[in-house]
Formats: sequence, C-alpha cells, structure tokens
Amino acid sequence: MKAQKWLVCGDLHFPNVDVKSLEAVMHYISDHKWDGILLLGDVLDFDAISKYNQGAPRRRNQLIKGVFAEGKAFFTRLRKTVGNARIVYLEGNHEFRTENYEDVNPELSGFLDIEENLSLSDLKVEYIKSWSRGKLFKLGNAYFTHGKFTNIYHAKKMATAYGACIYYGHTHDVMEIPAEMWGDDKTIVGKSLGCLCEYQQKYLKGAPTKWQQAFAVFHFFTDGFYSEITTRIFKHRFLAEGKIYQG
Repeated sequence: MKAQKWLVCGDLHFPNVDVKSLEAVMHYISDHKWDGILLLGDVLDFDAISKYNQGAPRRRNQLIKGVFAEGKAFFTRLRKTVGNARIVYLEGNHEFRTENYEDVNPELSGFLDIEENLSLSDLKVEYIKSWSRGKLFKLGNAYFTHGKFTNIYHAKKMATAYGACIYYGHTHDVMEIPAEMWGDDKTIVGKSLGCLCEYQQKYLKGAPTKWQQAFAVFHFFTDGFYSEITTRIFKHRFLAEGKIYQG
C-alpha cells in the first residue's frame, strides 16, 4: 500500500530561528523524498510591528525588509531541496501582524503582503489563511491549523473543539491528548508539534517555558488513516531512521 510522506513543522520565527536546529532538519529533508512539506505558521516573526512593542523602540529591532529577505531565502532553498513536492504554508498570528499594521497605517497597504514579498506564487508555495480566517488544511483523516488555544491542556481543548484529529503549532511545546470516542479506530487527538525557534527570546527575560524544538513526519494511507512520528531536538541534534542529524 502506497503512503504519502509529509514533514510538518512550525514556528520558525525568522530571524529568531534556531539556525543550527533548522540546519539539522534541512539535512534530514534533503536525505528523503517527500510528497509534501507543511509549515504550521509563524515562519516570520515581525517583532518590529508587534503591538506589544509599541512605545518600546529598543525592542523593535527587526527590520521588516530583512525579515522578508530571510523568509524568501528559506523558501527558495526549501523549494530547491524538495523539488516538485508540495509546500503548504499556514498563516500564523505573527504573519497576521502585517495586516494589523496596515490597518493602522493604511498608507502601507500592500507593501507588507506576505505572498508577494516572499514570491510564494513563483516558488509554488500554497499559502492558507489559517489564523485570520480559520482555514484548516486536511490530509487524510488529519487536520492542520496554526493553533488557537494556549491553556494548560490546549491539546485536549483543540481535539474537543474541532471534533477531529488536529495538529498545530503556536504553543511552541509538544503535547498530545486524546478525546474519548466510541468505536474502533475512532480515537481523535489534539497535538502540538513544537517549534524551531530559539529558546532564549528577549521578551521571556529568562523565564522558564514549556517550549520544545521538534518536527513530525506523517505517512498517509489511501484510506485516510496515517502514522505519525514526532522527533524532538536536543542540542541541535536528533536521531532519525538510524542516522544522527546535527546542526
């Protein structure tokens, strides 16, 4: 039985991506053939236009042009690495910062457009409005979104709220909780899939977090069922399929 193979990861937060951990994942991607790569949102950070940094100019240290340049370079490299595989990019709340900023500064309307600045059409990257319009991406019996809830048991909340197996980013941690269902092979789960950004973000001020660098690989069978493996990354390295990948 043939199965589609997808790699799923989220929350890179360029330019605050963990370069070494991302490099390890890119090496892994280049070693395998993929049907698709799915990015769960917050690929770009846009700290400079965050409402949380208004009135705090010293924290607004990201040049928007530079953020777009890093993002475009990443997608260009990813396309070259995976060839004709599908690349799907879900909008996160950090990408949505550009629309909020244009609402307040209408003279900039269009200048912060994600799809145009990243040349997503040219790179054949599918961009889905996950955060602003609640759109989900479906593969087999699984649904994907950027994320919605941040409570202590957000995975349980996601499974019960959507009533389906749903995978997401946003929370930067790895958590899986099933919802009770009657009948064989009907279990549904909510699961967050970690992040690939740096742990020591300035706004955290050294506070402890639940963050976990990770990514997931899904194999989707023709009947919609699937297998899923989440790989955690420690010290910029992980073991996958008998090989150590080190950033």
